[in-house]
Amino acid sequence: MAPPVRFTDSITVDANSGTSEASLFVNPASDYLKDHFPGAPTLPGLVMLEAAVRAAGALWDATRPSGAAAHLEHVERLQVVRRVVPGETFVVQTAIDASSLEDAASFTARGTVAGAPAMRARFSLRRGVANERSG
Repeated sequence: MAPPVRFTDSITVDANSGTSEASLFVNPASDYLKDHFPGAPTLPGLVMLEAAVRAAGALWDATRPSGAAAHLEHVERLQVVRRVVPGETFVVQTAIDASSLEDAASFTARGTVAGAPAMRARFSLRRGVANERSG
């Protein structure tokens, strides 16, 4: 049986610098590797983004606590620049945009493996109830 899906192994926050860092060891037994991609397993870009969102949420809570849950509102950019394969550790650093508001915040994220660039992203989080879209 495969281990449960985890999107981060650890998150550290430096509230003074407005940054956070999350790491994820890519376990070769993870379910998401079975279909992504058969014969050449690769950490999905959405798992990379989820790790960044979790690190950003922890940073936002540490720098501007409100008690309201944060959710992903918008992804402006997600660029995977290197495959992350089983056995590697993905590390993502996030920074909060200084112009962020109480109920919405923008973040940049840079993911690496052993110091080599693997992912870049820019996204925003919002606090409160997630918008439900029908369609």
